[in-house]
Amino acid sequence: MIKILLVDDEVFIRDNFAKFIESSGFSVCVADSAEEALEVFKNEKPDVVFLDLMLPDLDGDHLFSYFKELDPFVEIYFITGSDTVFTEKDAKELGAAGYLKKPVYRENLVKLLEEIKSKVALSSAPV
Repeated sequence: MIKILLVDDEVFIRDNFAKFIESSGFSVCVADSAEEALEVFKNEKPDVVFLDLMLPDLDGDHLFSYFKELDPFVEIYFITGSDTVFTEKDAKELGAAGYLKKPVYRENLVKLLEEIKSKVALSSAPV
């Protein structure tokens, strides 16, 4: 089963997002801060991370770098609800797999989760 780490400090968004991801057939672990996210990441070794750009203790782009040091192959998707100077182009330049703008609409999330399932299936197929 594909394991997703969801990092977001907004409880309502994180909990609803996590429930939907689980109902779509994924295993989900959550964190509400960078400190907790690093601990969960090390213990759970997720395949994919949905990472809020604005966390209370560290910006998501910095946390992204820590995750990539620990696992250069993990797929990371930034999530943001603010119109910051950090754009989808910036996310791609860092090496992120994608960028989601809050509010994340169900149809966009369904499409993304299907893409993730397809990528993982392709990467684990026998050669």
